[in-house]
Amino acid sequence: MTTRALTTAALLALFAPACGGGVPIEVRIDEFSFDFGLDQALGTMSTALAASGLLPGGGALPEIWPEALPPIKYTLPLKTDPVPVDLTPAEDSPDYDKYQEINKAGQIVRRIEINRLVLRVEQSTLSVAIPALTLQVADDPTADPADRQAWYSVGKLPGAEPGAIEDIEFEWIPGGETFFNTQLADEFKELAVRAAGEIGIDTAANPNLPRGAAKLRLIVVATFFVEPTKATGAL
Repeated sequence: MTTRALTTAALLALFAPACGGGVPIEVRIDEFSFDFGLDQALGTMSTALAASGLLPGGGALPEIWPEALPPIKYTLPLKTDPVPVDLTPAEDSPDYDKYQEINKAGQIVRRIEINRLVLRVEQSTLSVAIPALTLQVADDPTADPADRQAWYSVGKLPGAEPGAIEDIEFEWIPGGETFFNTQLADEFKELAVRAAGEIGIDTAANPNLPRGAAKLRLIVVATFFVEPTKATGAL
């Protein structure tokens, strides 16, 4: 066998594992940062109660529900503002180097393994527990928050006790991991993420209305298996 043939055979052997499973590249994605506050939801609740006549004169919600008013039960829906994420940033972006290895021209992402996915509670002044949350993803980073069809639920988070600073483990729902992986494997890895949940209010059981806010961060550690197709094709 000639020297050229030996060299070619050696290179083909080197790239053979990549053709099957791909070259593994581990990436930490931590751009998913949410402000989880109650002010907007409480404002909506105040408007609804005023319209129903339960708040005399359309006044603001009291910190402690007065005994003079009839007790109420109310479900407070909560959604964080969508967080746009771009894993294919331009060269002048500060995140360009971070994702360069998975965005090189001439290579294909064969598969993705999610090694770790948690919701980190970084700060919390909430007077109530963070409720169980659903993580929702849109494939358009500018998706309309009011467009239900634009958002796909991918997993659930069990919540956390009032004031807790901790990592909350994530649980996929059927089809969620496939949808999320599809967004990460796309040529243009652009998406939006938000969290949704609800808090039940029963003033007979607890007259203190919920207050406060929390800062949450979704952290993803993923392994991208990429195939450098141009390199193998050149051989």
